[in-house]
Amino acid sequence: MGLLDLPVEILILIPNHLRNIEDFMSASSSCRTLRNAFQGTDPHQILRLAGAASRIFFHPDPYFLIAATVRQVSDWALESQENTEILRKAFMGGIEGLYDLCIEKAGLTMEDVRRLHAMRFTVLNPMSDFIDKIAGKQWYSTPNFWDGGVSDANTVACEAERALFQIIIYGELFSSTMRAHLQPELNLPRFDFHFRLDYIRYCIPDWICEMGAPGIDRPLPVGPYAPEEMKVNHLPADQIALNHVLNCRRWRESWERVRRQIGEDFQLEWKQDMWHSAVQCQGLEGLEMLRPGGVEKWRDRLTEIRNRIEKLEKMPEVYDFHPRSQQGTEYPFMANEVYILMCGLWPW
Repeated sequence: MGLLDLPVEILILIPNHLRNIEDFMSASSSCRTLRNAFQGTDPHQILRLAGAASRIFFHPDPYFLIAATVRQVSDWALESQENTEILRKAFMGGIEGLYDLCIEKAGLTMEDVRRLHAMRFTVLNPMSDFIDKIAGKQWYSTPNFWDGGVSDANTVACEAERALFQIIIYGELFSSTMRAHLQPELNLPRFDFHFRLDYIRYCIPDWICEMGAPGIDRPLPVGPYAPEEMKVNHLPADQIALNHVLNCRRWRESWERVRRQIGEDFQLEWKQDMWHSAVQCQGLEGLEMLRPGGVEKWRDRLTEIRNRIEKLEKMPEVYDFHPRSQQGTEYPFMANEVYILMCGLWPW
């Protein structure tokens, strides 16, 4: 009896014994029988196979697969306080801890894999290149860099692709929280301000964050801040890099052009800040807005967001830490939250 003579009930079990997504795709494309049998493969199993080949097909590892699946984990975590605490604990394990939870709780379909592959060329690679031009190697290679060659010369150690995915993951995690603040009448579940700080603190580690700042707790000695880990891997300066990216002129102007295609700025500062953050907090697909013609696909959704902010009557709660620090906001605002955690960079 040959392989293809086996009943479908047996053939559909084959993916459970394959090494990685490459084997799955090769087997699936080999004949119609296996292709039909594999169509019902559980998304969790497809994600496991993708994870086994993440260093080759889904780089940067593990950021790419986290970005692709963490919205599912976010939705799961909002189902109960117990789930929320499990996600918080995963944050404290660093980016690898978050990845492990994504592999455990989420899934991918082959349609997802094809969509992500297409987005790498249409959105992700161009955006990574853009960040490299405003904070990475291309930025530093600007002639007369320190003598007026760039408008915001600074000492920044930025891995452009990693910074891009750190921003994407924040949006994937907390876009539902932003939506909850835009629709307060629905009383939707949401992650609080300190929970969001924990994502940045542990999954975007930084040596200046480890040193602490007035009013801000130092990270616990776990995950990337565990003493044994820091002996092997020096802490990066990723929060410092993101602070530059999220506040530099070219990044801000890119998003200003998006907002202006929807409506004028708000006169009230707190509404304008919320509008500024809400547009950027849309996760992976939200980056399409920065591509030529990309706003059209998002026009209806952005118009709805702006209208909801316009109708808000109560200013969201803010959190003060120190006169020289940014205020934290009740709603997600990544630029401010990054600054709060790394503001110990400057003398107080």
